[in-house]
Amino acid sequence: MTNNEIYEAALKPSKGFTGRLLYAVWMTIGLSGLIAIAWFAPYSAAFFKLLVGKGVSPILINFVGMPALMALRAVLLVELIGYFYHRFFEHVGVFTRTAQWFRKSQRFHWMHHMWIYPIGRFYKRAHDYIASEKGIDWSWVIPGLMVAGGFLFTNGVNVGSFLFIAFLYLYARYVVDLTHERFHEEEHPWVNSEYFHWLEDIHVLHHWDQRKNFTIVHPLMDILFGTYMAPKTHREELRIALEDHDVTASDLINWRYVLLEATPAERAAFVANAYKHMRSIRKVGKLLKILNERIASHPSDPQAKDLKNKAVALLIELKQDPAQFQ
Repeated sequence: MTNNEIYEAALKPSKGFTGRLLYAVWMTIGLSGLIAIAWFAPYSAAFFKLLVGKGVSPILINFVGMPALMALRAVLLVELIGYFYHRFFEHVGVFTRTAQWFRKSQRFHWMHHMWIYPIGRFYKRAHDYIASEKGIDWSWVIPGLMVAGGFLFTNGVNVGSFLFIAFLYLYARYVVDLTHERFHEEEHPWVNSEYFHWLEDIHVLHHWDQRKNFTIVHPLMDILFGTYMAPKTHREELRIALEDHDVTASDLINWRYVLLEATPAERAAFVANAYKHMRSIRKVGKLLKILNERIASHPSDPQAKDLKNKAVALLIELKQDPAQFQ
């Protein structure tokens, strides 16, 4: 891919009004409908009653059927809420642009993408996973507690509710979270699993373009809501994503955020940490080259000119000579 193709992949124009409206309607109906099914299981009582009428033992239903249903509901809810939270609260979007509390969660995830596990040779490391939020991961714990409390409030304090919350925690922590950690570790028990390698490629493409592939264990939600990038049809992006010197679509998205949208505190934090991650400074230099090419081929692109001016100012602030990157 050329630099201009990567630029356009990162800053491609949005859908028209009709397309955005239809997509918003589908997102609202689809997500809320599936969450309601996972939350309330509206037909489960009738289904179990039908099974009893067919002669299935109530003991089997109570000790096998009901726990299995709670496990399935918990898995579905984790996948739905995980997709929604990852997409709209951990990446730049309407929520992170309007509320500082959400922006804090986005900042931790930005650190994960840009500094701790950037595209290239540091995407995987030969040691245990490094969390961007030190100590208790409140950006995920608080939503988890809200879901558990809300479920108890609407479904009552009973064995079924506690089973649901237990499955919710076990699946989120020991399936989803553990799988994500192993995406960034060189050695682990799943290293020879073909299914894991498929999921790993899907996640690499998320680091390539952070507007895609938000799910971890299976891409069903990405497929349903139009954010799936299939590894089979994006081999070139996978190749570029693992080359240390190249800039990806996500790099451009993140640098656009730093240069145009970051708060003064966020910008100051980036400048303070840039010296610990010199690769970030080199990426700014690579970004400058891409912007120069963009301006040369599209001299009427005002955003490219604005980004270039701010990238030059950032390099000067970092005590770097922009001329070396021209």
